[in-house]
Amino acid sequence: GGGFDLVTIKDIAAEAQVSVTTVSRVLNNKADVSKQTRARILDIIERMGYRPNNIARGLVLKKSRTIGLIIPDISNPFFPLVAKGVESAGRKCGYSVIFCDTDKRLDKEREAIDLLKDNRVDGIILSLSTGNKGLLARLREENYPLVLIDNRITDTSYPTVTVNSVLSAYTAVSYLVSLGHSDIGHITGSLQSKTGEDRLTGFRTAMSDHGLEVNEDWIFEGDYTKESGYKQMKRLLRGKQRLTAVFVANDIMAVGCYEAVFEAGLRIPDDISIIGHDGLDVFSFLRPTLTTMYQPQRELGEKAVECLIKQIEKPNDYDRRQDITLDTTLLINESTS
Repeated sequence: GGGFDLVTIKDIAAEAQVSVTTVSRVLNNKADVSKQTRARILDIIERMGYRPNNIARGLVLKKSRTIGLIIPDISNPFFPLVAKGVESAGRKCGYSVIFCDTDKRLDKEREAIDLLKDNRVDGIILSLSTGNKGLLARLREENYPLVLIDNRITDTSYPTVTVNSVLSAYTAVSYLVSLGHSDIGHITGSLQSKTGEDRLTGFRTAMSDHGLEVNEDWIFEGDYTKESGYKQMKRLLRGKQRLTAVFVANDIMAVGCYEAVFEAGLRIPDDISIIGHDGLDVFSFLRPTLTTMYQPQRELGEKAVECLIKQIEKPNDYDRRQDITLDTTLLINESTS
């Protein structure tokens, strides 16, 4: 051919005068080949420059050495960092990653799962909407390897890697209270997500533990986008009573809040304190700098891979109930006073 002759397992077997099965056993590190034969075959493989083809190998081994990652919104800078963690941890273990973005749509989530399964990925890491919870039971029946990330879904038989959102929100609100604030509002994440619900729970619990009234007119539901942060902050500022601080369920919505506050001719933190959630580097340009709860995004991705590969490679002694919860850290900056 054009200077490249592809060496196949058959060629190796012919050269070594053994069966294809024996070569395959050596390639897959199976025990029942004698030391001498193994050494001879490895030597021939080396000399002939054989490269195992992953797909072909996958057909023999029923493993494609790829994993799928399904995320709700690639334009949310939180997820590319998670994806980086997934990609680097996957590569270390010899797996490549296929990404799907669902645009937070239930139908696209279902399509993405089918697409990845059709492409024979060995397992999937996904941030799933609560509305698609029913899919999990079906996948569980097939014993399909899966790890949920970022959004916990209650009473599912799959492990979840997430941060402790209740505690995280609790810490954020307690910090505002420690600064002397009592008129505190909250712009929630989507309440269709466990993450959004949990941060609201943390907000309410912190307020009541500090003996403060929750003003229901100061709780607005966002959807994790900048636009929703802007819109809900405008509504908060229109209220008759003026609140002095807001806990915002993620940093992107906080960017929208900044816009609304500046537009109203107010200053942060002199007129209103803002605390976000996620600690994303991309928002380090914000002035005043944003006080926020930092989530270890890359580590979330890495832990999810670890968890998934255990299911793929040791399906029988894998404990499914093992959820992994990481902690957030309060990053104090200039947006609170």
